[in-house]
Amino acid sequence: MATTITFLGTSSVTPGAGHDTASFIINRKYLVDTGWNAAIRMLSHGISPLDIEYLFFTHFHQDHYISLPQVLFYRNQRSRDREHVPPLHILGPEEDIERIVNLTTQFIQIEKLKGGFAHPELHPLAAGAEFETAEFRIDTIRSIHPVPGLVYRFTDKETSKSVAFTGDTAYHPPIIELARDSDLLIHEASHGPNRPSDTTWGHAGSPDAAEIAKAAKVKRLALIHCAEDGQEAAVDAAREIFENTIWPEDGETVTL
Repeated sequence: MATTITFLGTSSVTPGAGHDTASFIINRKYLVDTGWNAAIRMLSHGISPLDIEYLFFTHFHQDHYISLPQVLFYRNQRSRDREHVPPLHILGPEEDIERIVNLTTQFIQIEKLKGGFAHPELHPLAAGAEFETAEFRIDTIRSIHPVPGLVYRFTDKETSKSVAFTGDTAYHPPIIELARDSDLLIHEASHGPNRPSDTTWGHAGSPDAAEIAKAAKVKRLALIHCAEDGQEAAVDAAREIFENTIWPEDGETVTL
């Protein structure tokens, strides 16, 4: 028994050809953000969108939810191919989740879909909220970003492994306690190897992420959400502070 994280994409807000922006799957059934092309990228890596039970949104900037219509439409079209498809639960910041999901269902014209539409169950989360099932526990804090966002800590009850992930955020010291002693911290590094002097846009550089990882005493740091040509330099800068830093490849699975 292991906890796995499969990265669908790790690139920037506008990824290059063959890449996708930040999105990943825990244990092949818990999706974090949807990026530009989540459903097709899942299929490319041997994961069916029908297997997704929970979808966690870190926030609702377009690059993090733009393929939600794709995911919902795929599930509707292909659910008839299976005897049982688990219901989809969507969690995210309480300020925006209902509006975005409602707009998505309007966009795909659910009233015209054959066979009916299985509405996802929504779980609006306030910063600091906890959420728990028989299989996992979620803890949250607020991120530092222009729109409401959440930083999550996911604890796998079956393995006792924990993964903290930030979504988009500027350097934010409270993440240290949320991520304390976690097995993996997934932290954005939109500014690559640089520390931003202006945090107006709510993004971090890899040295910021490394400082958080070091102070939190996490076992491993995975950097995401930077243009492809800045990723190698971002890792080099982070490793000067926190040695056990990686930049996952699109499609790579990390096992805890």
